[in-house]
Amino acid sequence: MARLYRQKTQDADDQASALYGWTQRFEQLGKGSFRGEIEEVILSEGVLYREHTNRRLHEEFHPPEDHIAIAIPFAIQAGSLFAGQELTMRTLMVLSGREGHEVVAAGELGVCGVSVRRSVLEESLDLQYFSWLMQAEQLRSVSISDDVAEAIRRQMLGASGNVDAPIGGGDSERAVLISVFSAIVESALSGDGKQSSMLAMPRRHCNRSRIVRRAIEFMHANLHGETDIPEICAAAFASRRTLQYCFEEQMGTTPMAYFRALRLNEARRCLKRQSDPSITGLASALGFSSPSHFTRHYKQMFDELPSATVRDSGG
Repeated sequence: MARLYRQKTQDADDQASALYGWTQRFEQLGKGSFRGEIEEVILSEGVLYREHTNRRLHEEFHPPEDHIAIAIPFAIQAGSLFAGQELTMRTLMVLSGREGHEVVAAGELGVCGVSVRRSVLEESLDLQYFSWLMQAEQLRSVSISDDVAEAIRRQMLGASGNVDAPIGGGDSERAVLISVFSAIVESALSGDGKQSSMLAMPRRHCNRSRIVRRAIEFMHANLHGETDIPEICAAAFASRRTLQYCFEEQMGTTPMAYFRALRLNEARRCLKRQSDPSITGLASALGFSSPSHFTRHYKQMFDELPSATVRDSGG
């Protein structure tokens, strides 16, 4: 029997952990209180979902390993990116469970999607549809016309919006998932020749993505203690100018602003875990020059003092 799950969140980590079966990590980059919500229809062989967030985020996510997902925005702020490329209301994201994916939300972002077990799709989709899906999976992103995008949004939002009606198990659940997936692929195929196209990632873009990924991995490994730009450049195998350009293109921010945001997110996680944290010790460990410097940036980012985070987490 289908399970309906709804949740409103006030924390990026809570939002990241809400999507059933997915592995996700969200870093809040935009300043202000976080607000998110998610609605899921959880079936035995897939999930229909829609989620909405209000702040600038770097989202790293991995669908269930044996699934393929299709997703499309229903609300978006200009400047958002998927896999380092522009994410718009016309972007159809095809997400393989065999690899990770990234979105940088410039602000408000609402996404609806469906995730289905690969073996079910292979067995049940028409051959033409499954062949298209395999090609789209390799390229990750399909640019579609406005009309096709709106039709797909209606199909997804309509399917997840009818969740109050009971769905039986087994064959009934599979029929619902295949019906939704087939309608989406059929709509995408109908747009061929009408502004719809597969988007291959240019080689230069891939190189810039690798530079950013190396830099971020180094940042995550060095959140504690003093780390400067030359060290990050060395880890990313890039000059200061190149690193700056790559971050502005791929993340919409500077390397040091991103690094500070990572440290503030880590501080928030520490404050939520520890029953009696030392603000002074935490600020020093995460490379802030003083407790007041840390507190000022923390308040700007999360719209609350560190002490409020401790209190609200039950510490």
